[in-house]
Amino acid sequence: MTLAEAEVGAGLDYGESVSSPPPPGPLRRGRDWLERRPLLVLVVPAVLALGAVAGLADIAGSERLDRAARHLHPVWLVLCLGGELVAYAGYVLMVRDTAKVDDGPSLSFGRSIQTVVGGFGVFAATRTSGGFAVDYWALRSAGEDRDGAVARVLALGALEYAVLAPAALCSAIALLVSGEDVPLTLTLPWLLVIPGAFAAVWLSSPKRARRYADARDGGRIRQAFAHGIAGLSILRSMFVAPPREHGLGLLGTAAYWAGDIACLWGALQVFGNPRLSLPALIIGYASGYVLTRRSLPAGGAGLVEIALTFALTWVGFPFVRALLGVVVYRLFNLWLPILPALAVLPRVEELRRELDEAEGDVERPS
Repeated sequence: MTLAEAEVGAGLDYGESVSSPPPPGPLRRGRDWLERRPLLVLVVPAVLALGAVAGLADIAGSERLDRAARHLHPVWLVLCLGGELVAYAGYVLMVRDTAKVDDGPSLSFGRSIQTVVGGFGVFAATRTSGGFAVDYWALRSAGEDRDGAVARVLALGALEYAVLAPAALCSAIALLVSGEDVPLTLTLPWLLVIPGAFAAVWLSSPKRARRYADARDGGRIRQAFAHGIAGLSILRSMFVAPPREHGLGLLGTAAYWAGDIACLWGALQVFGNPRLSLPALIIGYASGYVLTRRSLPAGGAGLVEIALTFALTWVGFPFVRALLGVVVYRLFNLWLPILPALAVLPRVEELRRELDEAEGDVERPS
């Protein structure tokens, strides 16, 4: 998740006076108009996804697709469903633990579940800022101030990659050592995780974090940087605390990624069992899913289908089966959580108003 996504999702506008907020610009008015029409926002990702799949299918060829679709193994769909349930349970632990770090607000399991389901389902479908917006709303409604809520949302996004990036790094090293036929353009970039981790540790050291996270009288960039450092500081606190304090949050992160990768693996197996090593699967997944479904508007519909299909092909999976597997994976990963939103669209407007009220608090005088 990027700084801009957290800040836009939270409705923040750096560099402007809190006491006299300016009228919203055309982009903000357009976004608000779109989000007041959730059915339209549901149609847009559907069109994007169908367009991406149609384009990829044209590349694959109808004959090859038909041949691959004849040999189905539907029993693997059970793994897809189970993997996503595990991923959801893991994210509930992530949200709950990230919220309470350093004496933050305490979210009940019920509220955490509501936040995760909303972030992956209703809000991911109907907010252009992605599912992280609902995390900000939950933290604000639990009593966290603006800066703290943005920092914790950033910490939650960083926590995702604090587990996935090392897994991708180890997978890249394993592929390089084994000599498996995977392009260096997919493996070597993950070595940057090492200097990136050192930079994060250096910036988040207690003395530096206190100084860098203070952005009083700073401009837009300075405040964004300060929130990022505050988020890294929260993440550092999670890692250095005794396991009994935040171990469930870290375990939940591992469960989230393991469940989602298991869902992808199961979807690929539905159409046969071409050989693909675990390191290659992780590299293909991580490279094709650099931005998570919660950080992307509308769950990344269209973009993820294309990127993930080609990433799996580059690590050695047949293109046609990769495409079909990604389609099945996205049914469980994106559309299964979004479809229930169709039955609760009246509630969406109520949730949107509650979130807008929390965002409006930012713009009111203290």
